[in-house]
Amino acid sequence: MRDITNIRIRKEEELKIVGMHCTSCVNTVSKAIKGVNGVEDVKVNLASGEAKVVLSGNLKDVINAVRRAGYDVVTQKIYLNVDISEEEAGKLKEVLECLPGVIEAKVGGRNAVVEINPVTTTEEKILEELRKRGYKAELSKSTIGKKSDFKDLLTRLIVGIIFTTPILFLPPLYQFVLSFPVQFYSGMRFHKGAIRAIKNKTANMDVLVSLSSTVAWVYSLYGLLTNSQTFFTASSLLITFILIGKTLEAYLKERVSNDVLSLTNVKARKIEGEKEVIVDSNKLKVGDVVLVKSGDVIPADGVVEEGEGYVNESIYTGEVTPSYKRKGDPVIGGSVLERGFLKVYVTRAGNRAYIAQVAEAIREADTTRFPIQQFVDKVSAVFVPVVIIISVISFVVWRFILHFPLSFSVLIAVAVLASACPCGFGLATPMAIIVGVRRLAKRGIIVKNGEGLERLKEVKTFIFDKTGTITKGKIKVSNYEGEIELACALEKLSNHPIAKAIASLKGVNAEVKEFTEFQGKGVYGVVNGKAVIVGNKDFVMSNCTGNSKDADVLVCIDGEVRGYIWLEDEIREEAFEVVKWLKERGYNVIIAAGDSSSFAEKVGEALGVKVYKGLSPEEKVELVKKFEKVAFVGDGVNDAMALKESYVGIAVSSGADIAKYAGDIVIPSLSSIPQLLERGSKIVRKVKENVIWALAYNTVLIPISAGILYPFYLPPQYAALAMSMNSVSVVLWSLVDSI
Repeated sequence: MRDITNIRIRKEEELKIVGMHCTSCVNTVSKAIKGVNGVEDVKVNLASGEAKVVLSGNLKDVINAVRRAGYDVVTQKIYLNVDISEEEAGKLKEVLECLPGVIEAKVGGRNAVVEINPVTTTEEKILEELRKRGYKAELSKSTIGKKSDFKDLLTRLIVGIIFTTPILFLPPLYQFVLSFPVQFYSGMRFHKGAIRAIKNKTANMDVLVSLSSTVAWVYSLYGLLTNSQTFFTASSLLITFILIGKTLEAYLKERVSNDVLSLTNVKARKIEGEKEVIVDSNKLKVGDVVLVKSGDVIPADGVVEEGEGYVNESIYTGEVTPSYKRKGDPVIGGSVLERGFLKVYVTRAGNRAYIAQVAEAIREADTTRFPIQQFVDKVSAVFVPVVIIISVISFVVWRFILHFPLSFSVLIAVAVLASACPCGFGLATPMAIIVGVRRLAKRGIIVKNGEGLERLKEVKTFIFDKTGTITKGKIKVSNYEGEIELACALEKLSNHPIAKAIASLKGVNAEVKEFTEFQGKGVYGVVNGKAVIVGNKDFVMSNCTGNSKDADVLVCIDGEVRGYIWLEDEIREEAFEVVKWLKERGYNVIIAAGDSSSFAEKVGEALGVKVYKGLSPEEKVELVKKFEKVAFVGDGVNDAMALKESYVGIAVSSGADIAKYAGDIVIPSLSSIPQLLERGSKIVRKVKENVIWALAYNTVLIPISAGILYPFYLPPQYAALAMSMNSVSVVLWSLVDSI
């Protein structure tokens, strides 16, 4: 089969560029795009902020090139629910990424996250193209309101049971009549799936089920007309038994998938005047006041306006011990009020609420494809054709070589088709990830990029940001001397923890002009007409004259050092345990400090690790590049560059706005790192175990169905039941000690 991803199609894309201000910007963007393999022509317009690109390569490469050049491109992510079987995920990804305007598609199970160029394409165009190819797709912003696959399968199963049961006891003519609803209603989803697969030049489980049941049913019709043996019982039981397995599988998957996501749309007791009105939480707005009673899920982020109670915030903090909340305290949507009574003023609702951001991160993580999936895709691509060939060979051997009756030979061929299960392969990765990611989310660990879980097992070095990560970030001035009044006035304009500590020393009213902040170095400004520089030793001494006195922060006024400040911070209690745990397991542990304070060295000595201090954000990136396979742990905002450059980026959250944190994984505290490593390793191991189990299951079951143990053999209906239990066993194994 030809791989459509290797076909180079010449296409035109119009991109909206963000950040261009001058002709130099235009030249930079043009050069970046032209350097991408497959780009034939590019025209960049400064006035419109657009770039027209003619290319035969990958659109994602073009966008990455623009971003590496320091600019951005307007893109949009859409979330889809697509009615496919798990083994079709790879094919759907290919189809999506060949559509105009699609930058990247991630497909896992029935979920797809598609990044598009909104100038070229739209949600409607994507859906239309999918429907043309026989896919049943719809937009999905949440799991609420989505058609339940479990309910559809259950309905078909009930119909199958009702009509199959009497078939067991009736003569062939009545069997024929009663088999109609089973074959053409209960089995219709398999027939439609087979038609879609063939239309898209692929093959899946639906092809095998449809082919095996249809062959048995058509042969039975022939037997009825010729007054010979019929298999209406086998064809009906085959579909019914498969539906038993698929329904159980769907129930388990749905229950696991909705475990956390269902919290995005709970019922809220909204207060309107003197009334209490029950509304969906996604209808709440900032400024609404909601009533929360004992046992209720808090429907949105907010502040306690009245009442008190104990709130389980494990989904946010990872701690199962309830937190006491009273008037003025913040609360997080998705938390549970275990006991008490609260009136909550809503500060964030809808897509901006914490739980909504968790749901979005989970949906993206669900589409993760580990490297082992490439092997699974190769097996799945040839699996069904190989099974069909084995089925034909089995028929030929039993009928024409061993000279068994036609009816028995057909039964063997159908049994081979019914016994083979590519679903187990398709479920191996997504099911383990779905279970694992949701269990981590319940502990406050949010996986934004699932590939990070796979890469964690290869990490050799951990680099920790110091301020706010290893330390509490509550920097204090331990001592100072000289002229610092103007420095206090200047530092009031900065939001850096060190600046806040200095600004709090003295309340000075002064006129500040030309304020400039140099990340990781210091600040400059004209205060009351005097040029003032406040910063670390290297930065100040390279611009001023005087003695540094080994101070952590120097104050330079009109080119001369006149003030000296010494700092201190407090090391987090859990930092000692985490660093010790990592070192015991052979990890190289390093601290990266943005300041040059003597306290940074004291932190390194206390923890027994090497400290690199006085690093700018760019220098932290260079430090990451210096070591092999680094996990960088930082605050997620100030360390965005290092987190992005590292092999695995781990952001320690200090707030409930997940979207602002860079990195692959967001954790609530340093103490979550051992848990993340252990559980992440188990998720990866579970994926491999699932793949091995699915492979072994088919390797054993197919030869038995082919009659290799004759006189013992599996009739088609029992082969089908065994097949459906393969995918059920993968789901169940993913749930057992998953993390």
